[in-house]
Amino acid sequence: MIEPIRALRPRSTELLRGDLRDISLVSLLQLAQVEAVSGWLRVEGRGEIALLKGHVGSVVCGRLSGVEALRELAFHDRGRFVLARGEPAGDRCGDNVTFALMDAYRLRDEWKRLADAVLRRVGERPWKPTGGPFDPIVLELDGQRTLSELVDPDLGIATLVIDAALDALRLGAIERVPAAQRRPPALAAVDTEDIDVMVERGRELLRRGELDAAEQLLRRALTRRPGDRVIQQNLRALARRRTATDAEDIR
Repeated sequence: MIEPIRALRPRSTELLRGDLRDISLVSLLQLAQVEAVSGWLRVEGRGEIALLKGHVGSVVCGRLSGVEALRELAFHDRGRFVLARGEPAGDRCGDNVTFALMDAYRLRDEWKRLADAVLRRVGERPWKPTGGPFDPIVLELDGQRTLSELVDPDLGIATLVIDAALDALRLGAIERVPAAQRRPPALAAVDTEDIDVMVERGRELLRRGELDAAEQLLRRALTRRPGDRVIQQNLRALARRRTATDAEDIR
């Protein structure tokens, strides 16, 4: 598990911290290269890049490592980071760094087109498992929910899911549902990582009685801000609402 961003590695010195909304990961890596920084660039809740005199060393992001992890980190354009100077061990990542960063931008563009796509499997042919993270998602492709409702980008596998979905579309294993057959998008699908926005949307869903969607959104917010009393209060209110609804159904 990635350590909280407030906890620096032993014998390290903080150089810079901020949010990727204000300065991109690529810009931070360019800065580290110009200044020949040795240390670590950590993105809260996602992963970490070791820097060896400005060059990318080992990279981890969730269950990913190496070039795949670097691509996943660069894919996200939000998140708190800290750049610290130190003496990491290991070797340089290799010559695929530029490719991974460029591919991350490609996948961002692809995600903008796929996020609101409603997908379904084609015909009755069974899905042939690939062993990748898209396998369980395929089982949820009911022709009603958007891909962004089924894929949580914070799981650290968004880039793998996007490429797998694109491959499945090209092969004709899945297809897009025409707009005329879609239902209105659920409010639980939010294109933001702003926790306050997520909480407010969850409260709106709770007021409307959409308890499952509200719980999904509030729990996502709680994973980003553990211990938040407002989120916990809303989850307790949701639980009471659900209990009352269940009791009403029994009567």
